[in-house]
Amino acid sequence: MRFKSALAASAAVLAVLLSGCTSTAPATIVDRTQSSLDGAVLSPAARSTAVLGADGQPVGVGAYPAPIDAVKAGDMAAFLTMTQELDTEDRNSNPFFNAFLALDRAAAGDTAGARMILDINDDGDAESSQSSLYAYLDSWLLALDGQPDEAIERHRTAAGDMPGLTGDLSLAAMLEALGRPEQALAVYEAMTPTNIEAPEHEFDPKALLYSHVKTVISRHALLLQRLGRIEEAKATYQRLADAEPEEVISYAAALDSLETGKNLNNKALNVRSAFTQSLADVSRAMQEQRIIRKIMMGGRPDGFDDQRSALDQVALLINPEDEGLRTSIADDFYENALYAAAAHVALSGPKPTASLEIAGGQALIMAGQEDAARSAIDRALALADTDNKLQTLYGALQLRTLLDDEAAATDLVEELLAIADNPAEQAAAHGLAAQIYSQFGNVGEAAENAAEARSLDDTHDRRLALADALGRAGKINEGLVILRTEQLARPNDPYTLNSLGYFLVIYTDKHEEGYRILARARALAERDPYIADSFGWALYQLGDLNGARRQIEASRRELAPHRHWEIENHLGDIYWHLDRKDEAREAWQFALDNRPPAIDRRKLEAKLADGLEGPPPEKRPLPDVSLTDGEVGRQDI
Repeated sequence: MRFKSALAASAAVLAVLLSGCTSTAPATIVDRTQSSLDGAVLSPAARSTAVLGADGQPVGVGAYPAPIDAVKAGDMAAFLTMTQELDTEDRNSNPFFNAFLALDRAAAGDTAGARMILDINDDGDAESSQSSLYAYLDSWLLALDGQPDEAIERHRTAAGDMPGLTGDLSLAAMLEALGRPEQALAVYEAMTPTNIEAPEHEFDPKALLYSHVKTVISRHALLLQRLGRIEEAKATYQRLADAEPEEVISYAAALDSLETGKNLNNKALNVRSAFTQSLADVSRAMQEQRIIRKIMMGGRPDGFDDQRSALDQVALLINPEDEGLRTSIADDFYENALYAAAAHVALSGPKPTASLEIAGGQALIMAGQEDAARSAIDRALALADTDNKLQTLYGALQLRTLLDDEAAATDLVEELLAIADNPAEQAAAHGLAAQIYSQFGNVGEAAENAAEARSLDDTHDRRLALADALGRAGKINEGLVILRTEQLARPNDPYTLNSLGYFLVIYTDKHEEGYRILARARALAERDPYIADSFGWALYQLGDLNGARRQIEASRRELAPHRHWEIENHLGDIYWHLDRKDEAREAWQFALDNRPPAIDRRKLEAKLADGLEGPPPEKRPLPDVSLTDGEVGRQDI
């Protein structure tokens, strides 16, 4: 079986392992109520991932009903123990089962043991049908074993069958790690398209391809920078800048980093770090293939991708110091509301860093451990050095705001603005300051900072942020002019439509126009939860309470497992007018408990105390909607 086919076919079987091996022929697993980690053959890196109980000892496999639960906890020690407990037939039923165990042996430095698990003979041939997958892994095992020529040759036999661009990316990383940078540069050059076209907006189908192109060019430029070939590095990266002329300030800062090394953690790849990077690339490509297949079959990607997380977490065992991958895993847990796991992964690395402390602190806040989160913030600020001070302040400031620590947040804003250097940094600082001031109810200061950010970095996102700040500050016409101008330039961008339509609904009496614009945004991005909420609120303003309820409840479902205070606030109002008072108060209470801005907090407190006075908006006929709704002409501005 070829590698692409093996990866595609393995997804279903891997899911069986992760869900507990409950198939028509269940795997044989020992009694987990008694099983621990003591008898397992695990690398030190795997053992360091063990989740500890109140007694300070690993909770072991008995804490998890199924392997997927260990994956969701970030406990690779338990997960790999469960995998070892599978009988031989079950392990051999899927190439990834043995691959996970082999990777852990490689993490321990036992390449011979890893090759034995993969059943690879002296000629480099795997006895199983998954020879291409195992040839890829074996090429890296050979590299770890100090056999560069054999590793490169083995990799070339497998690279053509790897998903997406991962074969070439992996080869380039291997060549660099083995001391052959010129060959690595040639691979990157061959991968870069002649014409680079950036997507018009977030929903543009070109976005996926462009993200791959950015990866190739970024790694190419970083390798050149590591080699001291600064002008070549800048010329390579300039190709991205040319594709996104509006982002000129941000790209200027990036180009300056390539030249000066400022804010650039650009360590040379060794074999372990390159192997980990390659595995993470493969994991991402597999996830993208699963998503595309699901969409093509009429489904939708949803929920926690246990397959990607398992492979990413095992990859991290090879190089536990890969801060980028560790942060990515923690972020994925966070996005799926697995907050304890996010904090565990972020804070259990071999060396604490400022950015990992910030990631852990964010997860601790959401897990309700606010004192522990404040300690993480303090550690992050103490760990920050000159190169990452600005980034650390960004994170600390946002966490202090989530914690409602207004005095501490205000101090950090002043420090942030004082140390921001170039226009990109200054714009980012003022943009964040605008968000912070808005959160604490200082809408005038928020609008001033948003305007300063826009003057320094006049991009689409800065203009949208300014329009929102102007709306909150009561400067409706100024905000509306900006949004109508943006819509003129981006007539098919669902988020631009959403910004304009929602602004009209909440700040003006042009509810029919807002409805038509939001209906078009909904048609272009029908499953986006925030657009669904905006469209539902337009229906509410037009008196269609049940239509509004359906839309905003759909928004809540799309956003699950997360919930957003504004969506809950809207549902509370709708439930109240539908005489569902208990559900209304429950939604309002949830909104209040989830850190709304100060002005909205006061309104929610009043609603919880007294409910809503008066009738709902008068029901009006819904406006007709056409394909051109939302298009703006210069005469409208």
